[in-house]
Amino acid sequence: MTTAPTTDPTAPTTATGDSFWRRRTGLLVPAVLLGAGVTLAVGTLTMEVPSTATAPGPQLFPAIAAIVCTVLAVALAMDVLRHPEPADTGTGSDPADVPTRPRADRRGLAEAVGVVVLFIAALQPVGWLLSGALLFWGMARALGSRRPVFDVFLALVVSSTVQLAFSAGLGLTLPPGLLAGVLG
Repeated sequence: MTTAPTTDPTAPTTATGDSFWRRRTGLLVPAVLLGAGVTLAVGTLTMEVPSTATAPGPQLFPAIAAIVCTVLAVALAMDVLRHPEPADTGTGSDPADVPTRPRADRRGLAEAVGVVVLFIAALQPVGWLLSGALLFWGMARALGSRRPVFDVFLALVVSSTVQLAFSAGLGLTLPPGLLAGVLG
């Protein structure tokens, strides 16, 4: 005769599906950031720099971005590991007692990805000034801004500032696109 194993009623129980990874889904963002940082670092190290390049050179900003991405990835990963998401135990009779997991904003994510894809497709034919403004405006909208007219003007200002910084500050030209005759 076999006996069923008994369980200790005082032992902590876990909810179904409450594994280590389920409570640490926040590690996805640090993983993406780390991937971006490593990609930038490899690209920066393997970049062919012309001998005519002056200081600070074309490797400075990608190197800074790689370092920032890597440091942020490590900091975010440490935070997620130290403070995992609460387990959905469902033990309380009051629904307010049950912690809820943060939900993804799928619409905002889809808008952000769509804006980046549109920016990449429009960069060469339209040029930096207009496609950069589209990128900044679209990201503001994807992140929740609902002031489209203000955002258009702000996006044009930011895009123009980046254009000036690259042209005057670094001596680099961004794609002019439709405005080639006007800007040149």
